[in-house]
Parts: sequence; C-alpha cells; structure tokens
Amino acid sequence: MNELGKGLLDENNFTLSSQLFVIVQARIDRRGENLKRLVMTVIILIVLSGCTGDRYSTIPSNEDIIVTTNIKDGSVSFIQEKNNELIATWQLKKAIMGSLLLDNDTLIVYGKQLSKVYLYSLNKGKQIGSWNTGEGVANAILSSDKKNVILANQDTNEVHIYSLKGEKEKTISVDKGPLTMLEDKGILYVVNFNDTTVSVIDLQKRKVIHAIPVPASSTGAIVNLQTNELLLGGHGNGDTINSKVFVYSLATGKEVHTIEASSMPINFTADSDHVYVLSHGSNMLRKLDSSTYQEEGAVEVGSNPFSVFAYKKQIYVGSYDSNEVYVVDTDSMKVIKKIVVGKGPFHIIERKGE
Repeated sequence: MNELGKGLLDENNFTLSSQLFVIVQARIDRRGENLKRLVMTVIILIVLSGCTGDRYSTIPSNEDIIVTTNIKDGSVSFIQEKNNELIATWQLKKAIMGSLLLDNDTLIVYGKQLSKVYLYSLNKGKQIGSWNTGEGVANAILSSDKKNVILANQDTNEVHIYSLKGEKEKTISVDKGPLTMLEDKGILYVVNFNDTTVSVIDLQKRKVIHAIPVPASSTGAIVNLQTNELLLGGHGNGDTINSKVFVYSLATGKEVHTIEASSMPINFTADSDHVYVLSHGSNMLRKLDSSTYQEEGAVEVGSNPFSVFAYKKQIYVGSYDSNEVYVVDTDSMKVIKKIVVGKGPFHIIERKGE
C-alpha cells in the first residue's frame, strides 16, 4: 500500500485524512463540478492502488533455495543454492520465529506472539492468506504424507493438527513448552522444553502413547535412521550448562549412551552417512559418523548460532549475532562462504526447485 493510501485508510490517521478531505472539498466547491469529479476520481484511484498489499521480490520456482527466518527484524531471506548468493530479503515486519513450505510455492510464517499463521506465495511475492491459530505457536512441521501442518503451541501446551486449508482437525495435549518436533514412521516426537519429557504421539490414532523421560530444558533432536535412535540436545538446567547429546533407543525409549559435544548442543542436521551437531554455547559444528558417533571433524561457525541445515554437500548455519549464514563444506569441514542476511537468522529450511 502506498503512503497516501495508507494515510487515507489507516484509522490511526483518521484526523489527518479528514483534514485532507476538507481541504480538497473546499477547493472543489470553488472550481466546480468537473474538477470535483476529477479530484474524487484521483482520490479513489490512490486508495484502491494502495489496497493491493505489500509486494516483495518474486522467487524463481525452478531454483533450489535456502530460506532463513530472521527474528530481530522480522524478515525472511532467500539464498540461491547453486552459487550461495542472496537473492532477496522480505521485510515482513512481524514477530516471526520460523517458516515452513507447504508446497513449492506456499510459505507460511509463525511466531509465539502472533495470533495468526501467515501464508505467502513465493512466485507472486505477496501474502495470500492467514489462519487464525491463536498466540503461542513456537514451531511448525509438515506431516510426512504432506497432508497436515502440525503446530506446537507453548501457550496452551498442545499440538494442533491442521489441514492444508487451515482447518483445525485435532488438538492433542502434551507437557509444558512443546518446541522441537520431528516425525518418523507415523510417530511424532515432541520435545517439551519447559518439562522433562518427550511426548510420543501416534499420528494415525492422534493421541499420546508414551512419554520419554529426558533432562530439563531439552531442545533440538534428530532421528538416526541407521541406528533407530533419537539424538537429543539442550541448554542445560539453571547454572549447569549441558555439553552432551543424549541418545535414546526408539524401540524402548531408554537412554543408551551420551556423546560429548561441548557447550549447549541445541540443533542437528544429517546427510546419508553423518550427523552434524551444532553447539550454541561454543559456536562449534561437529561431524559425527552416523553408525559409531565418532567425531570426524569440527569447525567454529559464527557467533551465537541457532540454526543448521544440510543440503547436498554443504551445511548452512545461521550466525545469530553477526546476521550471517555460514556455508560449510561437508568434506573438508571448512567455512567456504559467509552470506549477509536479515537480522538474527534463527531458523533455516530449503525449497527444492521444480
């Protein structure tokens, strides 16, 4: 919406808009009906042109894209994967925490302070809808069958299952502060940050079937398909800083061993042969063999990193304090590029081109 259109329509600017109309009307009265019709037409056109909504740079549908959600300035940045170049940053100016792709074109953004989830078209570069979810949404994932969006709500301590049309289908109560979510073989694992459990949900039955006891303030998890185990990280509790990754058997729900990972391992990603552990407190990214958990390399990545994503032969890490994405080569475990994005990159996903 252009500035004059905003001024005329915004209820906060009603007095100014009214004054403008009075001035225009006074001039109209002095110059006759023809001028009246002309000026009123211009005003109507200005208002209508301002009602089309914010427009953003369009994102090519045939490109592989890395998407970062930047929470300091409420923006979303798009990185072209083939050359690791920033192609656009959308200044959404909303209190967003993360984003999710419903398909090749539809991006949703969410945040705990937002009462809605907002939908955007990458091809059109504009908002195309919203869902009324209520405040508290801290995470969102797409079900493996791509039929549902699953939201973690920390205000209500619930998991909400939505259709792709934004219709709420099911509400499932979990423990306090649901945050990290991941699905494996129809089972949803919900890490409850403000509690000491991982809620295990059967998505077909749509109910909690088990709870795995875990350390307090756990966050970040990944399923190791090679060993059928759940790897879990966390900040630590109170003055005690966590420096371990806890490994649980998915068959029994029991802790089977731990992995030393330096201060605050809080996020994970993986490729076919390795698991990568991002330690928030020490700014370190570690490469582990998926079968043995032996460390095969490590590199320092940015300042205060939260997000990590493996894509082909590269790892993308969001450096929160420096407003950059670090690109790491998985073979050499060396930083090969730093990309300036929006302020406070906190969440990373990818969009595969058509």
